Amino acid sequence: MIQPVQFRDYVIRLPNPLFPYQGKNRIQVRRANTVDSIEPGWMPVMASVGQFFQPAFEKRNPLNIPGQFYGAETDTCETGTAEAPNNVLLDSSGLEFVFMQPRNEEELRDIISAAICECFVGYGADGDDHWTLALIREWWGSRFDLLASSSQAQGLSESKTQWKRILTGEGETYLRAFAFFVEHRRLPNQSDALPEIE
Repeated sequence: MIQPVQFRDYVIRLPNPLFPYQGKNRIQVRRANTVDSIEPGWMPVMASVGQFFQPAFEKRNPLNIPGQFYGAETDTCETGTAEAPNNVLLDSSGLEFVFMQPRNEEELRDIISAAICECFVGYGADGDDHWTLALIREWWGSRFDLLASSSQAQGLSESKTQWKRILTGEGETYLRAFAFFVEHRRLPNQSDALPEIE
């Protein structure tokens, strides 16, 4: 599984005015170190926290994979799967959850767009501040229960298949790397020993 992006390393440029919203293709996302400081309109992705993302970790959907982003008390308008089809699915009630953290600029843009379109401001982006090794182990330990409910998920068939692969084993490598990150506040390198999550 590919390492997810660290969104603190990225900047965004939103259309002005943002509303009426005309789609995610008008959002630009780049690595901060590739943008000239005099280019107008760029801001850290962190600036969207509090605007499009609200902290609600205790209310997160239990289906969210551990990571920075999560769906909490979202609406049931089903916009998340359209805006971020490779990262968001709907549970049996139509609530949005992040089944895969963004892995590149395009997916980061898509998650931001999903949050913009979510009328209850039901996405959080502070997962890194709350996940612990114990919580990650607890989530991974519940994967068979999650797998049992995966047939009721709604979204792209490829995304549902990917989520099932994550739950049947592919997610372990990512989760071990994320567990290392939450313990050491940096991404692991090849020489680092990753924590066990079983």
